[in-house]
Amino acid sequence: MWPVCLSLLAGVYTLQLISIAWLPGTLVAAGLVSIVLLCVGLRRAVIAFWLGLTGFWLVADAVIKSRIAPDIAGDSLLTEVRIVDFPRSREGAVSFVAVPMSDVRVPPRIRVSWFEPPVELRPGDTWQLELRLRRPRGRFNPGAFDFEAWLTRERIGAVGYVVNGPRNHLRRSGSQSAVQRLRESGAARIHAVVRDEDPAAVLAAITVGTRHRVTEEQWQRFRATGTSHLMAISGLHIGLATAAAYVVFASAIGLAMRRRNARVPALLLSLAVACGYATVSGFGTPAQRATLMIAIALIAGLARRPQRAGHVLAQACCVLVVAEPLATMSPGFKLSFAAVALLCWLSRFDKPIRAREGRHYGALVTALRQLAALQFALLLGLLPLTATLFARVSLVAPAVNLLAVPVFGSITVPLALVGLVLDGTLAPVGDRLLAAAATSIRLLLVVIEQAAALPGAEFSIAEISGTLWLTLGLTVTPVVLPRGWPGRAIAVLAVATIDVHRPSGPPAGCADVDVLDVGQGLAVSVRTERAMLLFDTGPAYRNGRSGATTTILPYLQYRGIRQIDTLVVSHADIDHAGGVTAILDAVPVARVLVGEPLPGIADTTPCRAGQRWRWDSVLFRIVYPPATASVSGNAASCVLEISAGLHRLLLTGDIERAQEQELVASGFLRRSDVVLVPHHGSRTSSSTAFVAALEPAIAIVAAGHANRWGFPKPDVSRRWAAAGARVHATSEQGPIGLRVCETDGLRSVVVYRDGMRRIWHERSP
Repeated sequence: MWPVCLSLLAGVYTLQLISIAWLPGTLVAAGLVSIVLLCVGLRRAVIAFWLGLTGFWLVADAVIKSRIAPDIAGDSLLTEVRIVDFPRSREGAVSFVAVPMSDVRVPPRIRVSWFEPPVELRPGDTWQLELRLRRPRGRFNPGAFDFEAWLTRERIGAVGYVVNGPRNHLRRSGSQSAVQRLRESGAARIHAVVRDEDPAAVLAAITVGTRHRVTEEQWQRFRATGTSHLMAISGLHIGLATAAAYVVFASAIGLAMRRRNARVPALLLSLAVACGYATVSGFGTPAQRATLMIAIALIAGLARRPQRAGHVLAQACCVLVVAEPLATMSPGFKLSFAAVALLCWLSRFDKPIRAREGRHYGALVTALRQLAALQFALLLGLLPLTATLFARVSLVAPAVNLLAVPVFGSITVPLALVGLVLDGTLAPVGDRLLAAAATSIRLLLVVIEQAAALPGAEFSIAEISGTLWLTLGLTVTPVVLPRGWPGRAIAVLAVATIDVHRPSGPPAGCADVDVLDVGQGLAVSVRTERAMLLFDTGPAYRNGRSGATTTILPYLQYRGIRQIDTLVVSHADIDHAGGVTAILDAVPVARVLVGEPLPGIADTTPCRAGQRWRWDSVLFRIVYPPATASVSGNAASCVLEISAGLHRLLLTGDIERAQEQELVASGFLRRSDVVLVPHHGSRTSSSTAFVAALEPAIAIVAAGHANRWGFPKPDVSRRWAAAGARVHATSEQGPIGLRVCETDGLRSVVVYRDGMRRIWHERSP
């Protein structure tokens, strides 16, 4: 079964892991490999491979084709929609998934944000809303979250927001399905019994799968301590519920029908409980995997053809992949199946540790030793996968899980589930059990918070390439090799190597420049061999986040950058300075240059023409504003020239025509190979004289996709193109990367959206 399962997964992940640009060649290579496999008799593996590949392609293509039509994207649409899941609140904004009632213009599933809705939104409510929708499109920055992949996995055909006004009103309320009502009532009861919000949110997450009230701060602590898996209703929860149901049903049936075999009906009823619990919990991927494994094992047992756990896992994987190919995109699918596969593998080699005779509490000590060994095995065995998915590793995860897993499994989950079941006349008893479960969660949250605050609790992993893949592979050595084999201790060295790994920067005399896609704003990374400069910090958003948290900080982690030598904030507009606070809180910054004072930021130095410094043979020079200038707003923008030998780049901020004229007349302005087009391509900038003085080969516009100002203006782009420049815009092409060297000038230009595009990503025009 495993060859078929692995071939099926290989077909699915072929489309997920390769760029669309490499697809034709990959398909040809896959065809040749298939011919070879058929020649040696592996027909089932070949069929499974092509089933996985074509199945994923067809389903993903159907989701892509269901997206909102480009000709109505951005228009105001008055339509009726029904909320299908629990809305999530953040900083005055509520986001929710909805389905249209009868409007063919609206895709089958949409994701909408509503800033300051007039009433609390509930699943099942039907609203008439004025919506502005756009096609699902994310920002394609190195190291950042792939928003388009997530939207595709969730089958979202459009994203947008509610236009506040009198046209929005509630049509119908209380039209939830039975499952939705059960989940909502369970969550409401938990929050009524447990008044402390943090443990109540966790308790609701692990019982009825409503995780919308778990805060971002809690998620950060869970990630730092490797305990996020506890928030997913998975094999632990489903298994406990199924086992408890079997005991209850077998006992009840045995007492009622003493001469009948109670095993078969008890098994069938416990399977029904497993399916019901998985459905009520939201039927996430881990719950689906656990339910499928229970069903397959039960059917095999009833047919008197018991199977090994590994075969059951492979069959469950095949069923889930064929039924829902998009589920394979989720981290939960990868981690859930990988963890169980690892446990199945370990069960074949590792013998249990026996308790020493004559010692008190020997059984308890033995159990703790086995659990500790298992936690470290999971940490090392899953490290390549977690590093790839999350680019971070929690070093305290084994110790925290050594406490958290037994408490959750033996105390929290049983008390919580029994407490919810005991309702009606038994509600007082159930409430006490829920309160006891919340107390156990409260104690665990204290442990998790303290562990997350420890120095070195986790470390981030920079860009994975080259020999780092081999190093990651070495971490699984003690897991895949039986006890007693030499070389198992090499995993410790591998983990240490991963922690100190840093991607190499550009060679001496070169500068790597990445104009990031932060939406309608600006953020530019400039790296030399041993130093790093950040020019602007992106916008701040209405939901409380910023371009720094969503784009810049993940990018710095991906590049292995742990310090910013100089931060230049061109001026104080929110689309350029919106992420300053987040940057200063997260990363050491040696020096901050500003075009104008920033509220709340004291230790800064004003940009003044004539300031210069040199890093690794690369010269940095401020050319605007003049030392005597008294300016503010766009006119205060710092303008930075970067020179590698005779080759130059010019970063311009939001200067406008008056400042451009000053620069042309000042003599500071020189011909540049690359120019960041001023003010996002607005008509108030890019004057004819300014463009002619620079004569760039590359002109880059930083602007948001489908922004309301229409930047870059078409005539501005044509003006730069007429001067001989190749014009790139982050609004359509995503982030732009390039390298300039003193010896051979502009060495490379990378359009990330084109080079790394997967089949679910929107095309560049």
